[in-house]
Amino acid sequence: MIAIVFLFDNLNSAMKNIANILFLFVFTFSSVGAQGIEFFQGTWEEALELAKTEDKLIFVDAYAKWCGPCKAMAKKVFTDVEVGQFFNAKFVNMKIDMEEAESMTFKRSFSVSAFPTLFFINGDNEQVHKSVGAKNSADLIALGKAAIKKFDRSGKYEEAYLDGDRSYDLVYAYVKALNQVGKPSLKISNEYLSSKPDIDDSQKAKFLFEACVDSDSKLCKELVSYKELIIKTEGQASWDKKIAGMSWNTVQKAIEFEYYELVEEAIEVMKNEHSSSKAFELEAPMMYYARMKDLDAYKTTSKKYFKKHAKKNETDLVALINQINEHFKDNEELEAKNIEYAKQLIELNNNEANYVLYCQTLYEGGKKEEALNECQQAIQYFESQNQKANKLLALKRYLERV
Repeated sequence: MIAIVFLFDNLNSAMKNIANILFLFVFTFSSVGAQGIEFFQGTWEEALELAKTEDKLIFVDAYAKWCGPCKAMAKKVFTDVEVGQFFNAKFVNMKIDMEEAESMTFKRSFSVSAFPTLFFINGDNEQVHKSVGAKNSADLIALGKAAIKKFDRSGKYEEAYLDGDRSYDLVYAYVKALNQVGKPSLKISNEYLSSKPDIDDSQKAKFLFEACVDSDSKLCKELVSYKELIIKTEGQASWDKKIAGMSWNTVQKAIEFEYYELVEEAIEVMKNEHSSSKAFELEAPMMYYARMKDLDAYKTTSKKYFKKHAKKNETDLVALINQINEHFKDNEELEAKNIEYAKQLIELNNNEANYVLYCQTLYEGGKKEEALNECQQAIQYFESQNQKANKLLALKRYLERV
């Protein structure tokens, strides 16, 4: 019942303002590690072990294949770059189909009565936080932050630190705990390093790898000086992920302070330190321009991005369409361009979700009759293929009413 109600409620909301059911900002930038949520592919036992090792919570999307809101979250929310940045850094992430055999171990400990149910579970297999029902991007991040607050372990390290404990293990654990819950750690890190602690290069490299969170900081330069050692111990993929995360954090800071030079700093670090940074050089400015509502700059940059990256990439194209819907839905030129993008999306993959997005984009662009016609044709196509088209049917009914 929750699944059905959510679908229709949010469908109506979408037609009034499509941004409400899409998400705040979506980009699946796999080339620089800034894609959406990366879901762990191992067993539940392995996930628990990893959560203990990394001292993280496990985020679980308990879903069913037939669930409309579950599919909407997978398509729209889990691919959001900001959701991915947050959840990949803070959690071990798992998707569990509750109607498949793989869910049996999980169901021995946790019950699911509606889909999706979102869990946050610690490495001891204990539930820390839970929520029933689909979420948009902003609400999912807020949910994750609420879970983290319940898992905040920085307090126990803070007490020892204030009492004068400056041992490597204590300070490292303190900084890591602060970073895990999004609390400021730079002051602690700088104080520790300024004290010139008696640690070897391996320890300092490990500390910097944890302590550095932005690409525009002094710590970043120190981190880079240990690049070779860190790649040797952590691997190239981990290094790239760290650099990308730091750079996106700096882009977020640029948006917060409306200071584009920070975007340029992030791009420079990516160019010099990441193994594949080409897409980021357009992605970072696009995020900034979208948030700043800089229409002219956005038009130029998004056009380049479409040609170079999104034209033949389904997930990036979906992200581009949704970003325009979210930030520039009242601009006639971009609305027309978005319809072209949505049509290209159908050519890449004519699945139901893409048809829904295409029809929604037509409607938002003032082409209601064309949207209704395309919706009807798509329904006929899927029915001829003996495939369900429940979301298209719901959309058609709505379009007929408005």
